Amino acid sequence: MKNVTYRWNTFQLYDYRGVEEHLSAMAAQGWRLEKASGSLWKYRRAEPASLRYAVTYNAGASRFEPGPTEGEQSLEELCAAAGWEKVSGCSKMQIYSTEDPAAVPLETDEALRLENIHRCMRKSFLPGNIAVLLLMLFIGRDFFLALVTWDLYGMLKNNALLTAGVLCLAEAALQLCLLAGYFLWRRRSRRSVEEGGTCLPAGRWSRWASLGMWVLLVLLVAAFLLSELDRGHRGAVLYFAVYMAFFTLINILMRGTTALLRKKGASKTSNIAWTLAVDVVLCFTLIGGLIWSRYETDWFSDERPTGETYEYRDQNWDVSPRQDFPLTLAELTGEEYGHVRREAEDLGSVFIPQRAYRETALLGDGPKVCGLGYTLWDLSSPALQESLLEDLLEDDPIKFRSMTLFTLRYVPEDPVPWGVEAAYRRYYDEDPGDSWLLVWPGRVASVSPDAEPADAQKALISTRLAPEDWKEETP
Repeated sequence: MKNVTYRWNTFQLYDYRGVEEHLSAMAAQGWRLEKASGSLWKYRRAEPASLRYAVTYNAGASRFEPGPTEGEQSLEELCAAAGWEKVSGCSKMQIYSTEDPAAVPLETDEALRLENIHRCMRKSFLPGNIAVLLLMLFIGRDFFLALVTWDLYGMLKNNALLTAGVLCLAEAALQLCLLAGYFLWRRRSRRSVEEGGTCLPAGRWSRWASLGMWVLLVLLVAAFLLSELDRGHRGAVLYFAVYMAFFTLINILMRGTTALLRKKGASKTSNIAWTLAVDVVLCFTLIGGLIWSRYETDWFSDERPTGETYEYRDQNWDVSPRQDFPLTLAELTGEEYGHVRREAEDLGSVFIPQRAYRETALLGDGPKVCGLGYTLWDLSSPALQESLLEDLLEDDPIKFRSMTLFTLRYVPEDPVPWGVEAAYRRYYDEDPGDSWLLVWPGRVASVSPDAEPADAQKALISTRLAPEDWKEETP
């Protein structure tokens, strides 16, 4: 039988009644609070008992202080004289208990209690919540902009953006609700106190909202990781796992630094300075090193060889090139290639599947290098296809030091030779490039051959890349 258990703390700082009722219920079940620290509270098994708990507030309490402040010591002495024993402290919240049903309540002036709670909220809760709200708005700004303008493709174009966007939106909404909930509780409680009553119960909605946020976080992250694994993006999953492990390690080491310095008797100022220094060094070393390795090494690369390769002319080529390409260079040009490399990758999201194909080859034994690349988007609705086309067809100015060098744009051309619903060619200002955008109902393709294809090649491209239902309808 285990003697220790932990519970996730979802109580708001001002919800003193909820904390008192919860701890009394736990004591009746045989669990006594041993330590209330942040989000994880520790309980130890004991004989079931009828305990009264009381929560009071100390705006000067800090986890960086080397020991109880003079005010905290005075409060503990007064409470002990009244029959109350201190159980634990959690931020500005101080928790006491007593077995004496006749013990005098710790708080008798409701107006003073309300003002003290607000003072503590101003020092800890409100700045933290506002900071989290602003951070969520900053991180999710692209998703929010796409949501406001109803840019479906902007919201759904990849799993990472979609997952992060939904989480940022949910967290921002939660912070707004918590802020609004507190100020509403304070206004109603102040009215009650002015009428001779007490502070009102905070209600359970905030606890359920916080718990729901954690459930949503777990579900979305699990769905994202499973989706990335299913598409073969093991490098991205590994990077995410290592990033979260480093983030957790930094948090543990920071808290350990604070606790060690407090135990050694370091002053509050020194404790904060050293803890901040440890945080900066760890973030720069661990997270910075991880980000560097993402771009400078292949440790977290999603690209995996499809088979055995060999080296020729300082490049790697496939011994047995993959055969799952809808269209190959040899089929398109009728030429014979002595060395071939083919790569394919799943991109996009679960709502907008996107698959990119790239083939590089040497004509004969070289030295001429040829290439063919194309990307396919499959769209489940006309609205998604319209949103995707709006994004792809938008002019793209290429700038250098605020100067526009040229503008990439797509210009419509005759779709008949291509055998498609619509066709566009990319231009560099007024100069045509060798890249086309082809449109069928439910599918869009971006095709980049080495040179402008002949009409027969255009027809072949359409035949190979078109969706199955279009092929069945085309004679």
